[in-house]
Amino acid sequence: MINFCPECGFKLEKEYRFCPNCGIKLGQINSEAKKNSTGQSHSDKIQNTQKSKAAIAAPAKLSTRTLLVIIGVIICFVVITLFASGVFDSPKISSMNQVPVTNQSSGVDLSKMQDIKDLEEKVAANPKDYQMLLQLAHMKNDAGLYDQAITDYKKYLVTNSSDADARVDMGVCYFNLKNYDEAIAEMKEALTYKPDHQIASMNLGVVYMSSGKMDEAKKWFRKAIDLGPDNEIGKKAKELLESHK
Repeated sequence: MINFCPECGFKLEKEYRFCPNCGIKLGQINSEAKKNSTGQSHSDKIQNTQKSKAAIAAPAKLSTRTLLVIIGVIICFVVITLFASGVFDSPKISSMNQVPVTNQSSGVDLSKMQDIKDLEEKVAANPKDYQMLLQLAHMKNDAGLYDQAITDYKKYLVTNSSDADARVDMGVCYFNLKNYDEAIAEMKEALTYKPDHQIASMNLGVVYMSSGKMDEAKKWFRKAIDLGPDNEIGKKAKELLESHK
């Protein structure tokens, strides 16, 4: 019940439908006053409540989406880093001046057999082309045909005995066949022609280490480091030396 007229402020002694002072319809004012006092109708409340819920939920969805994007970026970065560092690469040996690795597979790469066969025919047609013969030896070495590669290296070295690189590569073939004595002999022979051959020194360390002669291996690792501490071979030699203190 209204005690005062909302329009003119006249005091109302009892319920009136119209203000006796200004004549305004009190029922209409009462309805509007109630609506204004609440500020909104029931349907408006429902709509505003839904809007409020949406406003609250929106930041949560945005945060989840942002988090997923960040996680995705991190995963991509880690994968790219691993690929770049060579973690997913298979162990490989170059065709010249190789460093043997103790966990190398001794399987034959059949995909290279046709190339080897083609080159063998060319060498047979040009027996004095020693560079082609050396290339054939390297190809067989890379394919895992170590016995055949040794045969070709020996033929090549008959007329090119001072080629230290070829002797090191032949030594690697012996190493892969676990013929450590021959591997050591060839690598030391290479050093008589080229005393500063860093890979030969590094390889001798690896061969001695594989044959269980760690003291001798350390000596050759130190020599490889002295010949080039900042290059890849020197760093690898240092790593192996420090891991066997």
